[in-house]
Amino acid sequence: MIKKLISSENNLLHKKIKKCSYDLDRFQISKILQKNMMHHDGVGLSANQIGINERVFIMIRDFEYNEVMTCFNPRIIKQSKNEVIIEEGCLSYPDLLLDVKRSESIIVKYEDENKNIHKVKLDGFAARVFLHEYDHMEGITFTERA
Repeated sequence: MIKKLISSENNLLHKKIKKCSYDLDRFQISKILQKNMMHHDGVGLSANQIGINERVFIMIRDFEYNEVMTCFNPRIIKQSKNEVIIEEGCLSYPDLLLDVKRSESIIVKYEDENKNIHKVKLDGFAARVFLHEYDHMEGITFTERA
């Protein structure tokens, strides 16, 4: 089911998203997010970008192995002090590229579709995508980070 990206003015993009609903069908939402991320040519997609008020996003963790991870109730445990400025884009702001400073590596926790908790270290591009999508969960847009 392909959903339209909501407008960048929509309040859902500017408010902190609460923990996932207890009865959320995590496998279904994961499938919806993956189809929509691919359809919209993204490397990550937050549920609120397509009008779903749940604390979950999907992202490509590794392009070489085509590894995708869906992160329910994500948390950042630690961020490196090393920061890098790289040009970023966002599906919610088509045709806009901005220089954004983000930590080079992070340690995060998130739940998967089975509610199992994962703690992982992400570096480089994967860390950047996670931080970008995490900001969506916090109601922060990349325009505020530029």
